[in-house]
Amino acid sequence: MKSLFFWAQSLDNKAPDLIFKDNEQLTDNSERQQIVSKIYEVSGKKLEFSSPNSEVTIRFSDPKFVIETLPIEKDQANRLAPIVIYGELPEEFSPDWIERSCSEIREVVAHKLNRTLNRDAVTKIQEWFKSVLEAKKKKVDIQTQGIVWMGATVAIFLVGWILQAQGIQLTLLVVTGLIALNNLLVMTLQIFLLNFFHRQGKKR
Repeated sequence: MKSLFFWAQSLDNKAPDLIFKDNEQLTDNSERQQIVSKIYEVSGKKLEFSSPNSEVTIRFSDPKFVIETLPIEKDQANRLAPIVIYGELPEEFSPDWIERSCSEIREVVAHKLNRTLNRDAVTKIQEWFKSVLEAKKKKVDIQTQGIVWMGATVAIFLVGWILQAQGIQLTLLVVTGLIALNNLLVMTLQIFLLNFFHRQGKKR
């Protein structure tokens, strides 16, 4: 599982900012600066999810994302002190990854950063992850359908060409058989490609 990075200011406005990775606070200045630079490098349109109880802002440039959310606590000057979460969607992006990541967000924010997030905030993050996963699945489905129909069409043209080359007339019966063969090829290719992508996902 790829690491999530958490960045938050110290509420006393004196101590260095807090940056965590894998539940451990980063103290190396070079590594801390690299993380901050990566966060600022993420472009993409801002997505805002607001409610009376929480506010979440997300920047997404696939596979990188930056989530900014506001805890209940404010700094000593009574100003908002956002928490920034940076990460990359893994190749094995799945509902399990979403659950683990959201659990990590709750754990780190509560027990490492010692902040309090409204429950709505994590729910909104989880819903956004799920929407991205669904969009990726639809994209794969569309690509699969395209490959299937292209392959089946080429196969039928080849069969028709071979039949004509052999001097076999394309009668209604032959055409009906070709249509049936086309449908069979489509179904077979769909099953094969879906199983293939499923196996590839498991290997990752």
